[in-house]
Amino acid sequence: MPPRNFDWLSSSPNHDPDAAATVSHRTRELAITYGIGARLHHGERHWDDIREELARGWERLRGAERVPWSAIENDVEGAWRLVLAD
Repeated sequence: MPPRNFDWLSSSPNHDPDAAATVSHRTRELAITYGIGARLHHGERHWDDIREELARGWERLRGAERVPWSAIENDVEGAWRLVLAD
């Protein structure tokens, strides 16, 4: 069982704490919202099947926030995995 303060959104094996530390709270919220929306839109598709599509979408979505996909991918994936698909 993970510790009580376990961060489900940043716990993937590819998690880079240095990259995560440079992401603003606002951008992290945007990434989590993007992940939730992706799950709702893509339903039962596998993460590996939509990952590149979502990376391209992030380039358009991020706007003035120049945070690269590599810095927020784990947040997006974590949120995507927490939402049950229909």
